[in-house]
Amino acid sequence: MAAEWVGVILAAGRGSRLAPLTDRTPKSLVEVGGRPCLDWAIAALAPAVDRILVVTGHLGGQVRAWIGDRPFPVPVETVTNSAPERGNLTSLAAAREAIGAGGFVLTNADHLFPADFYTAYFPAGEGVRIAAQRARPILEDEMKIRLGEADRLSAISKRLADFDGAYIGATRVSQDAAGRYWAAFDRVTRQADPATACVEDVLEALAASGHSPVAVWCDAVRWHEVDTPEDLARAREALGP
Repeated sequence: MAAEWVGVILAAGRGSRLAPLTDRTPKSLVEVGGRPCLDWAIAALAPAVDRILVVTGHLGGQVRAWIGDRPFPVPVETVTNSAPERGNLTSLAAAREAIGAGGFVLTNADHLFPADFYTAYFPAGEGVRIAAQRARPILEDEMKIRLGEADRLSAISKRLADFDGAYIGATRVSQDAAGRYWAAFDRVTRQADPATACVEDVLEALAASGHSPVAVWCDAVRWHEVDTPEDLARAREALGP
């Protein structure tokens, strides 16, 4: 019997850079191409996982109501981050029990990937794998990555001056690597400042422990991140209002 894959979508943040739009509408329900951002995330994950967890926080009642009103190809559940202002590491902590001990795919509700992203561009594999791009200009605000032998991660940060590409916000953790991932997660939560810690810190902790994630180059995929008004405008220009 094949191991279960769980999709995890982080959708708890306030989306303050999109205010005042996000004062009354959670960022995950902001529409692009006539669909909420969350709908893009679910549609991309559904062909690649057995069930999906959406972590809610800011205006989470709206997100839960939207999910409850719709049928999906796989079960979609929600968990609540009661302290979303403390960053997305707390969202992953909120989902941990529901994820279980199996493999999972981690992404953000504001990353709009095409429906075949996880099957055609970022397929399943052993270990911890991160989606990355390098065949385009890397923007200042992107999460940059430095790699070692065999495209294994050595550093990840927005502040890297010397880098090989950019992490594009999707991580696959196979069942055989889940224990190592959560051990690194525990080290980060014990040592990092909760006000600034993020899920990318777990990837760097894995690298530091000798279990470096492998970068999977997804240069052919066209995707959008919706974080600022400028991002939203570009996404709507490409995909529709």
